[in-house]
Amino acid sequence: MEPVPAPKKVWIYDGHLAEYPSALTGGSVHNGTSCTACHGGDSAQSSRAAAHTTGFRGITAATDCNGCHTAIVTSAADGLHTTLAGYPAILSARGFDLNDPTSAARFGEQCTKCHAATNDTPPQTACGQCHVSIPAPAGGGLLAGHAFQGTPSMDNNCTACHGSRVKDEFTGANNALLTRNKPFLTEGLPWKEAAFTLQADVHYSAGMECFDCHTKDEMHGVGAPLQGDRYEVTTAPDCTDTGCHSGNLVGINALHRSSHLDLMSCQVCHAQPYKNCFECHTDVTAENIPFFTIAGGDPGANHDHLMTFRVGRNPRYTPMGSEKLYTVLRHVPVDMDTFAYTGTNQQGGLLPQMGSVPTWKRATPHNILRVTAIQSACTNCHGTDYAKFWLTDAIANGEGWISTPYEPDEQSANASILVTDPLPMTLDSR
Repeated sequence: MEPVPAPKKVWIYDGHLAEYPSALTGGSVHNGTSCTACHGGDSAQSSRAAAHTTGFRGITAATDCNGCHTAIVTSAADGLHTTLAGYPAILSARGFDLNDPTSAARFGEQCTKCHAATNDTPPQTACGQCHVSIPAPAGGGLLAGHAFQGTPSMDNNCTACHGSRVKDEFTGANNALLTRNKPFLTEGLPWKEAAFTLQADVHYSAGMECFDCHTKDEMHGVGAPLQGDRYEVTTAPDCTDTGCHSGNLVGINALHRSSHLDLMSCQVCHAQPYKNCFECHTDVTAENIPFFTIAGGDPGANHDHLMTFRVGRNPRYTPMGSEKLYTVLRHVPVDMDTFAYTGTNQQGGLLPQMGSVPTWKRATPHNILRVTAIQSACTNCHGTDYAKFWLTDAIANGEGWISTPYEPDEQSANASILVTDPLPMTLDSR
């Protein structure tokens, strides 16, 4: 994200600077709208303190947009950016009790301060965090003199929040991290080789941005689950939904046979190594400021992510469902001590069922290539080299990033998704 100079984050321009048009003058759709119509306050006052009274709010909420954008406001209220529904669902499955005061407080301190485009209590969708300003977790501030943007900026809005994984993978920016990883990786992995480098996603190289796949309906909460995660959003994109890949894929090449297409997600053959996170631990400072640390078990002691690539049985697969049996898996940053804190605040046992839900989760990395390492030989799935690419051991495939105390949970959590033998040449849905 290109930094916005601090003064320009707060200046409201009147339209006389072409590069910073006013939202309230000229040809803007909000032409004629007064500041107080959305922000409250008293426009008759001559001092900042006096003007910022009478219900003043610096960041407006969906209620201020509802008069003109009722349908969007209504659907966005149930969108995952507002509700964070996926987080309570998965944490509850691991035994996290949001009715417990300590657990609820720590969830609020550590999760909702970054992972929701909301403001006010109860939460309301903060429309301006996508359409007027940089999102608050990324630093906040106006993008261009309060000019509204119908389509948010990929750099300053989307990847301001979704940067660590999505942007770095999409733009091919993880090679320095991979280089730091390489000394600790298992011999024989293709991405351990000195010459192996990561590339930008083919869609990024072709000039595509987030909204070429992710529609405004999806972003505005249409089809979002009341309880569930992003993979349950009915308006979310699928490779075969688009005009690019909506035709019959069978026969495009030798690997596009029906047995592969029916049983494996596209990313199995078309994704590169991606970030995997381990041991995210939250805490508060002596001043009660929340913070977190990651990768306590990192063998390099750099608190790095692990760059790797693993395929396994899809934790979301059901025989009659729409999910594919085999999918790319990403390790997520959670363990039994994630919310335990330290010192006088220490309280363990807040995630008592860590072993009940896989920590290697279904993934859709944004780092697609037409040709990848796993395609280079049939033995990478059906023979001697399959262990280089498939999740065969939940601990060993963590490449040293999993600390000893967390190994029992890792083993029990992921037992059902391991692939402990090469796939048969004749695939079926067993």
